[in-house]
Amino acid sequence: TRGSLAHELRTPLSPAALIGDAIQQEVQRQPDHPRAMKLDKLGQRLHTLVRNMNHQIDTQIANAKLLQLPQYAEQVSAGTLVQEVVASYPYASSRQRECVKLVIHDNFTFCSSPTQFSQVLDNLIKNALHSLTAADSLYHPGALRIEVGRVQKQGHIIVADDGIGIEPALLQQIFKPFFSSNRSTGHGLGLAFCQQVVQSAGGSLHVKSEYAVGALFTIMLPIADC
Repeated sequence: TRGSLAHELRTPLSPAALIGDAIQQEVQRQPDHPRAMKLDKLGQRLHTLVRNMNHQIDTQIANAKLLQLPQYAEQVSAGTLVQEVVASYPYASSRQRECVKLVIHDNFTFCSSPTQFSQVLDNLIKNALHSLTAADSLYHPGALRIEVGRVQKQGHIIVADDGIGIEPALLQQIFKPFFSSNRSTGHGLGLAFCQQVVQSAGGSLHVKSEYAVGALFTIMLPIADC
C-alpha cells in the first residue's frame, strides 16, 4: 500500500523533472541566448522542487512505519552520522544550508539503527527549518545549531533553532503519533517516530521552547558497545 501511494504521489513530479531537463538542454544548445541565465535558473529551481517533494514523500512514508520499526542495532558514531545527515539534507536554498552550524564537542558511539536515526535527525532538521520559515527568518548563520557531545556517561545530540517556537499548550502533545499543530510551527511532524527510535536505543528525547523565541531538542543516549 505504501509503495502504491508513493508511486501515485511521485507521478505528477515526473513531468516537472522532464521540463527541467528540457530547459537545461536548450540552454546548453543556445548558451548565448539573452534569457539563457534565467532559463538555467528556472531549470535548477524545478529540479530542486522535485527533489524536495520526493524527500517529503520519503519522510512521510518513513514516519508511517512508526509501529513497524525493526528491532536491531549496530555501533553508530554520533559525529559521523550527524555530519552525513547535515551534508546530504536537500536544503531549499544556499541560505538555508549556510544557516546550519554544526559543532562536535566530543564524539561518542551509541547502539541503534543508522537508517532510523538518520531519519530522526532529518525530521528534526526539517522541522527546525520549517519553524524558521514560519518566523520569517533570514536564515542567519547559526539560526539552526546542532551539537554533539557528552555529559558524564551519556552522549547528547542537540538540535536548536531560532524559529517561531512552540506554544506551552502544545508541548505535551507534539510527541503523540500523527499530531500536527496546524499552526505553522513546523514542530510536531514525525516527532512520535523520533521518540520511539531514540527510546529503542535506550535514550530519551526532550524539548525546551518559548513561543516566538525558538526550540531546543536534546537527545540523550547511553554510550555503549554493542
